[in-house]
Amino acid sequence: MCNLMTRGIVIVLFGAAVPVIAGEQRSAPSSEQQIEEALSPLPETLREGVAVWGFGESGELVMFQEGGGLITCLADDPTVRAFTVTCYHRDMEAYVTRSLQLTKDGADTPERLRTLQAEIDSGQLLLPDRGVVYQRSGFDADISDSAMLIFLPNATAEATGLLGQPSAQHPWLREAGTGQAHVSIPLS
Repeated sequence: MCNLMTRGIVIVLFGAAVPVIAGEQRSAPSSEQQIEEALSPLPETLREGVAVWGFGESGELVMFQEGGGLITCLADDPTVRAFTVTCYHRDMEAYVTRSLQLTKDGADTPERLRTLQAEIDSGQLLLPDRGVVYQRSGFDADISDSAMLIFLPNATAEATGLLGQPSAQHPWLREAGTGQAHVSIPLS
């Protein structure tokens, strides 16, 4: 995975509402701070054995913590003005990696989602029948929203009874009816 990730791409992984604006590069925080922030979306009981990737002083991706568990976390990218940390289940790695690569290649969110869906439909990209992503995003570490995303490919609002529109207080279904359908559960 590390060979595909570069600066400035994590924020748009799942179409976060936070704009991706490359600005003046901040220096990377200490590895300890990056690990703490990267793990922050996870419940305490899931944090042991998690692999954590962060950014070195030159902006390169660095593994700060080896993991043997089910989850990998990505620290905030200091080259992007907004703040995002993401943790995902190991079965989601191919999807996450491809999404990051498309963003790195300049795809905007609608184009990225269309490409991912076409690759899922063609069988080129395999998305598990379920998977979990935990994410915190906002303008900085102190002003951020947390959400858990549960992927349920092809789910619809009608079939699940979930809201089909964004909600800050209730779970809702994003990308309904597609292979990328997922429940967004606010954790604020």
